[in-house]
Amino acid sequence: MIEYKHWLVTAAGRMRPSIDMPADLAISHNPSDAWRQVAALFQITPMELAESVAGAYGLETGTIADFQPVETSLLPERHCRELKIVQLWVTEDIACFAISDPRLSEETHARLRFAAARNVELVVLPPDEIDTCLTRFFSSKNLGSFDRTRAIDLLATNDNTPAVKLASSLLRMAIDRNASDVHIHPYLGGGAIRFRIDGRLRRITTVTDEMLGAVARYFKAQAGLDSTPLIPQDGRLRLAYGRREIDVRLSVLPAYDGVRIVCRLLDQSRNFSLQQSHFTPAAQQTLRRMTNNSAGIVLLTGPTGSGKTSTLYALLAELNAVDINIMTIEDPVEYVLPGISQVQVNEKQGMTFAETLRAILRQDPDVVLVGEIRDGETARIASQAALTGHLVLSTLHTNDALGSLPRMLDLGVEASILADALLGVVSQRLIRRLCPACRQPTKAPYFAADQEFQRLTGEYPAYHQVGCEACDYTGFSGRLPIIESLEISPQLRQAIVTGERRLEELTRIAAGSRHSMAASAKEWIVSGETTPAEVQHTLGMRFWNELAHEHSVPPGTPGISPAPERTGIARRKLRVLGQDQTRSEDLGEEP
Repeated sequence: MIEYKHWLVTAAGRMRPSIDMPADLAISHNPSDAWRQVAALFQITPMELAESVAGAYGLETGTIADFQPVETSLLPERHCRELKIVQLWVTEDIACFAISDPRLSEETHARLRFAAARNVELVVLPPDEIDTCLTRFFSSKNLGSFDRTRAIDLLATNDNTPAVKLASSLLRMAIDRNASDVHIHPYLGGGAIRFRIDGRLRRITTVTDEMLGAVARYFKAQAGLDSTPLIPQDGRLRLAYGRREIDVRLSVLPAYDGVRIVCRLLDQSRNFSLQQSHFTPAAQQTLRRMTNNSAGIVLLTGPTGSGKTSTLYALLAELNAVDINIMTIEDPVEYVLPGISQVQVNEKQGMTFAETLRAILRQDPDVVLVGEIRDGETARIASQAALTGHLVLSTLHTNDALGSLPRMLDLGVEASILADALLGVVSQRLIRRLCPACRQPTKAPYFAADQEFQRLTGEYPAYHQVGCEACDYTGFSGRLPIIESLEISPQLRQAIVTGERRLEELTRIAAGSRHSMAASAKEWIVSGETTPAEVQHTLGMRFWNELAHEHSVPPGTPGISPAPERTGIARRKLRVLGQDQTRSEDLGEEP
């Protein structure tokens, strides 16, 4: 192997030893410029260069998705920027630092171990990624969009009013249980409180009518809403919970028997990545293949709550780089993405999706995220933008991937433009994941859904749900994505040009470039991550019909009932809380 004068070129030469570099090659003294220069010379990406550097020095590569900012840095900001080093994550025993230059002196190693007061693990990241982490880490302490001084600190609430104590304990419990929404609503002359966890509502407790009204007034006051008029209102409030920063979107709706309140919890410290979203390797490759283009439009379809926004954010996180201008149009902006310009729609002030998209296209973007294509004007502008050198990502409300083709034509997009602009469509759903702590291998007697799955595929599901304390006795913990992917083949492109709208014909033409949702779900079932009954709950009879079609087996009777949720221990009892309730801090314990 040829040894070059510059250490970075030598490291890159391990990956591409056949590339000949001139002996007098001048490499920039600026680390970021040097990495970009060497990556371009060897025709590799910065992350591939990081892998080569890590291999040359016996280290591992890191990823920006592993970045977990905390309140305090173990190293001063000045030292971090001088050394191009950032604290990725910290546990009681290990501190992980990302570096771009692994040639650290023994003195620097000693300083790191002394500052961390624990074992130190080093991983390699490109300098631009480290700069992004440093900016996010230190700016969040001073200029970040999340102002902790204006947030409600759930761990330092001194108000002993029963309603305040109840509201604080509810929010703490919801965050601890990874609930996405908190529902507070009238129920049988009083009120009920439910959490949406893993897509399903669970009743947590019931309260008296007086307590319901007091909690409603508290949430309205904290969100700055008017407490008197009986009109729908939307608001926001902010929570600080230890090191976590939570935005709460509040929806208040007067009902016949009282006021309904729904709180959507948005964890602003969340990192987005395809891997952390639990996409299979094959699904990740499909999504990356669609977005690995400089121009075109990629659509995500599915109902509300199917994970479309999270998937789009994960794709943007992978595309995000210092040399790419990414802009988004959202309604509303739910999560703040570092390094990306996000614009919120405001129709009252004339900032519709279409008008905002026109303005964004004058900002020289490379990638544009349109939160939703709602009307013909937005659809036409987005399609034209895809033809004029922009990569456009957006969502569309259709039941499946193929249905997006006639839908776009119905919105007024010309068939020839759609055929040239469209790169692919992904339809997504979320299914619950079996709890790894208590799932059990399947065995006879089998549920009807398990028997039908075996009849169609020749395989029994690997595991079934049981229930334990870790999963709150539901048998499930977390969720997994299942997708239908449609990549636009030349045959399908020709069918679009001719204006073909019949789903049966489109399905036949797309056979070689389409991966069905049933096939995606089958992979999770066979690998023991979920059950047929859970998939049926999400997809209905479509799951069985697609599975039968793919295995060339006659479909069964439509009367398959989902398996009952097995629980090893009885459900928790409900606690009724009134104004005199003094133990609202721990709603999860039995009374």
